[in-house]
Amino acid sequence: MPTAWTRPGHAFDAAAAPVLAPGAYSNPDVFAGELARLFAPNSGLVYLSHDVLLPRNGHQRADSDPRIVLTRDGSGRVNALANVCTHACRPLVDDDEPVPHAWIGCPYHDWSFRGDGSLIGGGNFDFGSGPEGAATRKALALPSFELLTWHGFHFGVDATRLDGYRADLARIDDDFAKRGIADWLDLDGWAVAATHHDPYRGDWKTFLEVFGDCYHVPPYHPGLASFVDCGTIEWTFGDNFHAQFLQLSRDRGARSPHYRNWSEGLHRYYQLRGEPAPEVAVGWVGIYPNLMFEAYNGLKVLSVVVPVSADEFVNRVHFCLPDDMERLVPGLAADIIDAYEETVVEDRALVERRSQGINTAASLGLGMSRYKVNLSGDGTLEAGVAHFHDWWTRRSDLVQAGAATS
Repeated sequence: MPTAWTRPGHAFDAAAAPVLAPGAYSNPDVFAGELARLFAPNSGLVYLSHDVLLPRNGHQRADSDPRIVLTRDGSGRVNALANVCTHACRPLVDDDEPVPHAWIGCPYHDWSFRGDGSLIGGGNFDFGSGPEGAATRKALALPSFELLTWHGFHFGVDATRLDGYRADLARIDDDFAKRGIADWLDLDGWAVAATHHDPYRGDWKTFLEVFGDCYHVPPYHPGLASFVDCGTIEWTFGDNFHAQFLQLSRDRGARSPHYRNWSEGLHRYYQLRGEPAPEVAVGWVGIYPNLMFEAYNGLKVLSVVVPVSADEFVNRVHFCLPDDMERLVPGLAADIIDAYEETVVEDRALVERRSQGINTAASLGLGMSRYKVNLSGDGTLEAGVAHFHDWWTRRSDLVQAGAATS
């Protein structure tokens, strides 16, 4: 199988990708650099939230980062602001609940800010008058961050690299369109049916590695492996993402009751809608560093990695389902979510044991060069792992700089 992929503006050779050293994992200094230079909202293509989560005429803490609050006005305009009051440097929003007004209030000293971050005022505080007062108020506005919006996804971006990010997202558009599933990137007519926040032990990078590894699916996920056909995998890549496309398996979920119900329910669902059932099972898209958009046949999942420390992270999962699914095929939505959760339970061990194994190798003084991703079998099933390692390595100078200045 080929190990190199080339498209206009991007080339990737999986065989030449470096393997991350043990010192890149569970390292507080490295983690400080990652938080400052990979996850900061002005450092790259960093997912913050999606329209399906944000209240209109309201505000909410960012889906991916408690350091950021997002506001959304009546026209749908979204702003990304620092979640820190400019009076006494305390967080303005302490939880994930949506707030049904765009202005932001500080509960500690009654300061308030408009949806664009500008200061409204503060109780019993003299800001001055005239030009001097206006300058003071301007200086006390909440810092804001550049946003790039795509299919309702809101990314914090490095404004100097906007053209490159737009080109990358356009590549994803092309990849879905070429497979006849361009509309799978949209959430119009879909609603969030459930949300889970799952804590993990280990380095956040191991979660992205498992996401980019299709090699483990046939031996380790009996249900998923009988729903998708890993032999049909197609990889696509960009500077900041990888995508995997797989067809439905002829087994139709036979090795798991939940996946079987998903497959059978999909057939009824499309039949009742008078539509042909797509043969594509899923498009898995990992946009680095923190978003995994999983566009299944009948389910769309926003899966977000939120780093907490060098040895801890949270996976926030939002399940989105068609508005008419429960009405047309009662119980199908629950079966689909149960099937997904079946695989989540299996993946947890895979993710956490990866961190355990890396720490063991480090404690024995072993390097990682002997541990190879699989690029030789049908479909080069671990090409996504190699691509993620390549992306991280290309940004490692930024990580080290962030650690030095944090």
